[in-house]
Amino acid sequence: MDQPQELKIEDLRLGTGAEAVNGKLYMMGGGWDRWDVSDFNQPVAFGIAVAVLVPWRDANEEHPLTVRIEHQDGTLIRPDLQAMVTVGRPAHAIQGQSFRVMLGINGVWTLPGPGTYVAIANLSGRYEKRAAFHAVQKAPARA
Repeated sequence: MDQPQELKIEDLRLGTGAEAVNGKLYMMGGGWDRWDVSDFNQPVAFGIAVAVLVPWRDANEEHPLTVRIEHQDGTLIRPDLQAMVTVGRPAHAIQGQSFRVMLGINGVWTLPGPGTYVAIANLSGRYEKRAAFHAVQKAPARA
């Protein structure tokens, strides 16, 4: 069985909301790449799910994770979110195995206008995963 030898971000997904409980990911409205915004002057809330794969040798260490949103022109949309990823080696672990850590991150951002944005997760300043999405002006409701 081939085990990964490198710490890595295995997956990054956008959703309406995300939560990780007991190593399992719970996501509502997941996998979208288009967000309809009624008013770009108001903040929007959504979730970001991140799966990190930690090889045996990197267990029991802290790995800083940053998640940020950028506009297509490179402008950082505040806030960026910070977390520490740490996984131990449980007593029942198999020597050399890797460990998957699931994180559900929910945030609120004010997008400056329609356009393409990207959610970027960075682990330990070296490993990165991106998920692009498009914010569009929501059509007004018809009377």
